[in-house]
Amino acid sequence: MSRRPEIAHKKPPEILADLLDAHRMAALDGPVQARKYLERTIDKHHSMPNGVKFFLYDLLAEAAAQTGETETRDHAVRQAFTYLPFAAEDLPRQHKDWLPSIRCFLVAIDAALDEGQFDAALQLAEDAVALGLGKVYAQKAESIRWMM
Repeated sequence: MSRRPEIAHKKPPEILADLLDAHRMAALDGPVQARKYLERTIDKHHSMPNGVKFFLYDLLAEAAAQTGETETRDHAVRQAFTYLPFAAEDLPRQHKDWLPSIRCFLVAIDAALDEGQFDAALQLAEDAVALGLGKVYAQKAESIRWMM
């Protein structure tokens, strides 16, 4: 009996690189195409590593916000926050590199402000500051305090 060939499985960093490359190509055609690509990816790849799911949902939150898909935006933001710890654990280098450009906090803050939920927006800004996302969020928190 012959031995079956081993199935080559990609590691999370390789899957993430493929996701980001394909997203970059889809985004060249605009946020609608980027959103559609990300939604198709979610539908097709149920066994995607949790760390990679953070990046996918972070990108989807931004694309949905840009296209006015509020339900998709809100779902993507919740999912991004859910998978954020997995990204830090499973893909520490990529997570660290991604932090300056993280999208889900800004998208969530803008959504909360649009809905008049200043307390929630302030909490999100403070959470972003606690993660070390930079003084942009500290300034945003101060601006929200001023609005309140």
